[in-house]
Amino acid sequence: MKFIKVKKLMHKFMHIRIILNKVGKIFNLSYLCVLFCFLFLSANAASASNGKVSQTHALFVLSKDSTSYTHVVDLIVADWAKNNRYAIVLKEEQDKLEIMLDKTDIVISLGTSAAETVFKNKSKKPHIVTLITESSFDSLAKQYFGTEAVALAAGISPILLDQPFERKVALAKKLLPKASRVGVMLGSATKEKITIYNNSIINRKMRPQTLVIDAEKNPIRQLDPIIKQSDVFIPVADSHLINVTTAKWILQLSYRYRVPVIGYSSNFVDAGALASVYSSAEGVAKQTLELLGSVFHKDYTHAVHQPKFCTVKFNTNVAWYLNLTIPDELAIDAGPCEL
Repeated sequence: MKFIKVKKLMHKFMHIRIILNKVGKIFNLSYLCVLFCFLFLSANAASASNGKVSQTHALFVLSKDSTSYTHVVDLIVADWAKNNRYAIVLKEEQDKLEIMLDKTDIVISLGTSAAETVFKNKSKKPHIVTLITESSFDSLAKQYFGTEAVALAAGISPILLDQPFERKVALAKKLLPKASRVGVMLGSATKEKITIYNNSIINRKMRPQTLVIDAEKNPIRQLDPIIKQSDVFIPVADSHLINVTTAKWILQLSYRYRVPVIGYSSNFVDAGALASVYSSAEGVAKQTLELLGSVFHKDYTHAVHQPKFCTVKFNTNVAWYLNLTIPDELAIDAGPCEL
């Protein structure tokens, strides 16, 4: 009897063990399913989170609603908007600007007055300043930060509009290899760098003849003797007043004395200069996009950026009048400026 009872108990024990093994397997399988689902959801959440981080928001602040600014923005956002977000605001839209400055990751100002508006708002966001001359940026940096170094330390990265003077001298030398006397016009905003400009000419084995124009005096009387005695004339972009006041007289006198002019804008060439080296909308947009791609890197240092790209444009009618041949390889369209 006892043997039969023990046998029955052993049989029940084995049955319970089998059931427990089945339950254990079910629980293990359930555990694995739960674990898999958790890992899957975590991966999706991380992916979504990463997507949000990569969606950098850029705020474009325009000096005014004109094609000279909107065209540059259009060129930038055509590429930027593929993976990022952006907003556009005019500098006079102060309420909207204050709200957007809080929400954005980076600011891109276009033009001097737009840059100044952002500076006045004391934004702490990284700020790329475009379509601004070197003299204008220097002035704003001193006014709002005390020094250029402090402005850069505050997260400002300007891309200068004006092409380095050396490029214009290099172009003049290639167009006129026998030229020895280079006339240069400076204004109140550029005269501080007269030594740099003169040395650039001397380094090319030519002789500088530099005029610092006085806006309060007759421009033609100041320009006439310098242009008359020059083999080539290079005006340096200065204040708007100086640029507008002198441009037509420079071109008239250059025509009279058959002296080629190397200008600083597309309009200068169209009006009668032999050539111009300048920053086009396409070149500015390309360099701004490159900077947007590197400014958030941990090893990036805010700095003043000279134009990386340039456009070199010629007036073939003026070349014919001066009996000059323009080498095809000197023409550059928003490309690397290798002069």
